[in-house]
Amino acid sequence: MSTAIFRPCRLTGTAPVPPAKSEAHRALLLAALGHTPVTLTGFPPPLCNDTLAMMEGIRGMGATVEQRGDTLYVTPAPKPVPGQPMIDCHVHACAAALRMLIPAFLVRGQSVRFWLEPTLYRRPLDAFEPLMAAIGATMERIPAGDNGLCQVIVSGWMKAGSYAIDGSGSSQFASGLLIALAHAMDGDGNPAPAHLTVTGPIVSRPYLDMTLSLMQRFAVGYQEVREGEFDLTPRTGESPAVVPVAGDWSQAAVLLCAGAMGQDVWVSNLLSDGACTQGDAAIVDVLRQMGMVMEEKNGLLRAVRPDTGLRPIEIDCDNIPDIAPIIALTCATIPGTSVLHGVARLRIKECDRLEATTHLLSCMGIPTEIHDDGSTLVVHGGKPIRGGFEADVSADHRMAMLLAIAGSMADGPITVRGVESLNKSWPGFLGSYDGLRE
Repeated sequence: MSTAIFRPCRLTGTAPVPPAKSEAHRALLLAALGHTPVTLTGFPPPLCNDTLAMMEGIRGMGATVEQRGDTLYVTPAPKPVPGQPMIDCHVHACAAALRMLIPAFLVRGQSVRFWLEPTLYRRPLDAFEPLMAAIGATMERIPAGDNGLCQVIVSGWMKAGSYAIDGSGSSQFASGLLIALAHAMDGDGNPAPAHLTVTGPIVSRPYLDMTLSLMQRFAVGYQEVREGEFDLTPRTGESPAVVPVAGDWSQAAVLLCAGAMGQDVWVSNLLSDGACTQGDAAIVDVLRQMGMVMEEKNGLLRAVRPDTGLRPIEIDCDNIPDIAPIIALTCATIPGTSVLHGVARLRIKECDRLEATTHLLSCMGIPTEIHDDGSTLVVHGGKPIRGGFEADVSADHRMAMLLAIAGSMADGPITVRGVESLNKSWPGFLGSYDGLRE
C-alpha cells in the first residue's frame, strides 16, 4: 500500500486533466462494434485502469487496440459467431466497463468470464436480472477465490427485439444496452432493428445523452420516440476515421474546486470542438452559484475566489454524484450551511462514499449531517480545515483527490494510505499535484 503526505502549500500553475473515461468507454465500444478502423485521440500515457479495462474487454471480442503516443488505433471485432468458446476478461474495478460490456457480449452471443476486484463485486448488477430471464441467459456471480479476484460469468444470446432496463440505479446499464442493441442480429445473424425502454426515473441523464451523442457520431441510428423509449436501427455508415476524446470534467472539478478554496490553478485539456456532453461540466454552474468567477484564456480554465468571499449553496447532486464529495469540501470553506440533495447513490460507489465524505470532513473539524431520507447532506462551513490525521483511501480514488486538496488548505499535514487507488482514473495525479506546489 502506497502512502503520500499532503502538507499545507500554495498550489499554482497549470495542470492537464486526463481523457474523460466516460467518453473513452463509449468510443472504444462503438469502435469495436463497427466495420471500419477508428483513431481515438487524447490519450497521453499512462492510461488509467478504467480505460484499460474497456480495452481488454473489446480485445476479448476480437478487436485490436494499439496505443502510439497519445492515440489509440482500434480495428473492429470480426462478425460474431454465437456459440464460440468462453473468453476471460479482467475489468479491474471498473463498473462502467462491466455494465457496458455485459450487453455487448450478449448481443454477440459470446460467453465471457469477467474477473474483477472485490470492490466492484459489491456494486449492483441486479438491473440485468430481468433481461437475463427474458432472453434465457445466465449471469453467475462468484466471490473472491485464492487469487483475490471475483468472477461474473455471462452466457447467452440477446437477439434483436424489444427490451426494458431499469434506469433508476445507474445510467450505465441503459448506455450499454443502447450501444449493444444498435448492433443486434436476428436469428439468422443479420443486423436487425431493436427497441429499448428505460424504466423508472433515469438517473445521470447527461451520461445517457453522452451515449446517444457518441452513437450519432458513429453513424448509429436511433430515435427517442418518447421519454426513455428508443428505436434502434442497424449501423449503415462507416465509423468516423478520427474521434477526439475530451478531458475529464470530473477530474477537472477537483482542480477547479481547489481554485474555489483559494488556490491558483489553471486546468488544460478540457475544451473540445462541439458542445460538452459530460454531466460533470455542471461544476462550472455550481461554482458560479457559490459566487465564483470563472476565467478562460487560450484554452485554459480556472476558478477565482472573489475578495468578497463565497456564499453557501443548495443544489441537487443526483446527476453529478462523482463530484459531490469535492463540492462538499468546497462548501466546508464557506461560512454558513450548504445543502447537497440527491447524494444517496454515493453509498454504492467504490466505497460508501457518503459515509467516507462525512467521516473525512469530521476529521477535518467540519460538522455535517445526513438527513433521515438518506439523500441529503448538510455541510456547516466556515471553520479552518484541520489536518494532523491519517486516512486509508485504498478503495476510492476520489477520496484520495479530496484529501490531497484538503491537505493543501489544512493547518497540518494529512497522511493518506492507499494512493495507488488513483490509478483507477488519474495515474498522473500525484505528478500533476507536485508540479503545482510552490
